[in-house]
Formats: sequence, structure tokens, C-alpha cells
Amino acid sequence: MKKTLIACLSAALLLGVCMVSAQTKVKVKVKTTTRHDGDRWGFGGNHVPGTWVAYIEDAKVHIEFTGEDWNTGRSFSLSELGTLPEGNEGTFKVTREAGIVTFKGQFEGGKGRGFYSFAENPTFKSYLEQKGYSALDKQLMLDIFFTNINKGYFDFLKEQGYSAVNNENLKDLAQQDLNRKVLEDYFGLFKSESWGHPPLDKIVELREHGVNARFVNSFHTMGFKQNIPLDNALELRDHGVTPEFITSIQKMGYEKITLDRAVELRDHGVNPEFIHSIQELGYKDITLEKAQELRDHGVNPEFIRSIIELGFKNLTLDKAQELRDHGVNAAFIKKARGKGVKVETLDDYIRLKDTGFND
Repeated sequence: MKKTLIACLSAALLLGVCMVSAQTKVKVKVKTTTRHDGDRWGFGGNHVPGTWVAYIEDAKVHIEFTGEDWNTGRSFSLSELGTLPEGNEGTFKVTREAGIVTFKGQFEGGKGRGFYSFAENPTFKSYLEQKGYSALDKQLMLDIFFTNINKGYFDFLKEQGYSAVNNENLKDLAQQDLNRKVLEDYFGLFKSESWGHPPLDKIVELREHGVNARFVNSFHTMGFKQNIPLDNALELRDHGVTPEFITSIQKMGYEKITLDRAVELRDHGVNPEFIHSIQELGYKDITLEKAQELRDHGVNPEFIRSIIELGFKNLTLDKAQELRDHGVNAAFIKKARGKGVKVETLDDYIRLKDTGFND
């Protein structure tokens, strides 16, 4: 009995290890396709030193750091990491003003894994404290390390007109990996789009929402040449409007779409799938305005089809919308017929519903 129990527990433990290993591999694969500017992808949880997995590509080492309930990815140049342990276990380090991350593990075939630890630099931490920053716990210091915030970083911000960086700013800049390269891209975007000099908290907001030069320029590339106001760029991102979404609508014959119109369509649930499903019922010339009205009134392909199947072959979209507004559906019509009510037209059913029949 004991042997059986031990065997079961061992098997369960082995299965759990295999599952964790498999999940790690999947996460690395996913992250390679979703990496954003600034060599940062993914973010969450507390930064407790733990494990790492990595792969080498284009003279960079892309490393995913993992703790108990978080993971975050950063990319480093090969020159910053130095000689990597190939084939056999070894150690290598990344040294920055904020501290040192020591890696233990090995690489093979351009991929590596192992453990890491972080040691903050007390001298740099003292420098930050002298500048008035507080609550510099190990998590924040590791974020500062990842973002490569150093003395030159503050000089750079000052040169750009951001001389006052408060405690909350520092935390946000570090946690959102607003490193110097990312900030340079934002400052270039502000100039090209005539956004002026947004405050640091607005830059953080842009970063959190995924609004960057690549996103904004993607709309210019597809033909929207005029500058896109900052708030509009945020609106586009928040409402899920992408060049792909706009292109998919245009390919259906609706070529003249403004960015504001695209946001409106997205908000009302009008997409190519919905339009196509209505067209398949025979309404080939449906306009975007009518598609939006149908959405707003709860008229979907299933509702239209259910009415047509009851014999109303010449149902118009306007009439379908009117039926919906009055609460007339297939179930109501069937019930009226089942009770022997003598009505013929859809207008008759609307009047019947309005009189309170079956209510």
C-alpha cells in the first residue's frame, strides 16, 4: 500500500514538473511574437528572483524572468552579457548602476535556462534617496535595473524639459520600462504629431495603453496623412481600432471611413463578420449606417432568419428593426398563430403586440 502511494505521488510530481516545463516553453514562444518597442514584453506581479529562460536572436539575448506569480521579458545585447556558458553550466552577469543580476545556467543551440539573483547597488540607491526618492524596495530597484535608470537618465530627462521627476513618476517610469530608447521614440512622436510637451504621467498612460510611434504611424501608412491628436490615438487603441480593422471594412466596399467613424463602428459592434452575415441573407446593399442601427436595436442575423422562415420572404431591414422595437419575434408570431389569431401582415403582428396580446 505504501509503495503504491509513493509511486502515485511520484508520478503526480513528475507530471507537474513536466507541465510547468511545457508552460514555460509556450510562454517563451508567445512572447517572441508580442515583443514591443523598448525590448520589453509582458509584466506582472512582484519581482522575486527566480528562474530565467532565453533565446539568442540578431545579436540580442531575449530573457524571460519568472517568479512565483509573475513573468517579465527583457532583451540585452550580447556585448552587455559577455561570454555565455555554452554546453556547460556557468555564470554570467549584467551590471548596471542600479545593481547586478547574476545568472546561473547554460546555453545550448541558442537557447538557455537557469536561475538568477539580483543585488542592488547601495551607492546608487543612496544617490536616489539623496534626490528625495523613498520606498526603494528590492522590487522597485529591480525595475529600475531593468529600465536602466541611471544618473545619465535623469540628465536626459532634464534636457527634454522634465526636470521634476517625483517619486510616483520614478516608479511608473521603471515599472513601464520607459527606458531612454523608448522615451526618445515618444519625444520624436510628440514632435511629428505636434503633441507639444505632455507630462510624464501622460507618457506613462500612453505606454500603458500601447500607444507608440509604431501604432500611430501605422495609420499614416494606410493613408491617414493628417496628424492624429494624442487623445484620439488613445481612443483608437482603447476601442480596438487597428489598421487591419479599417482595411477589413474597406475591402467590403466601404472605402470612405474616417478614424472617428472606425471608432464608432467598433463601439457598436459593427465588424466584417456582422456585415457579411447580414449580406448572406440577401441584403447585399446594406450601408454602414443601417448595420449600426441594426446592432443598436438588437437585430441580428438569427432574428432576421427566424422571421423569414415563417414565410415573410420580403422582410426589409427597416421592418426587422421595427419588429424588434415592438417586441415582435418568431416566438410571438408562432404563439399567435397557435391560438388561431387571424392576422396576415407583420404590421398586424405589431398592432397585436401593442394591444397587449400575450402580455
